[in-house]
Amino acid sequence: MSRLTDTNAKTDPLQRGEIAHAAVADPSHPLLAGMVAVAPRLGAVMAFAGLVQMSFHLISQ
Repeated sequence: MSRLTDTNAKTDPLQRGEIAHAAVADPSHPLLAGMVAVAPRLGAVMAFAGLVQMSFHLISQ
């Protein structure tokens, strides 16, 4: 078999176990990279929303 068609358990996702797949996160995966890119903005928006909610709660009392 050629190098291109030869697959081993390390590179073939169908031959890897669930535990090995869950233990190693691939940082080059597009979904994970997108989540890492959005995380700081999402955290800032959630903190701001929490402050707005607390201020409305204090005003309404």
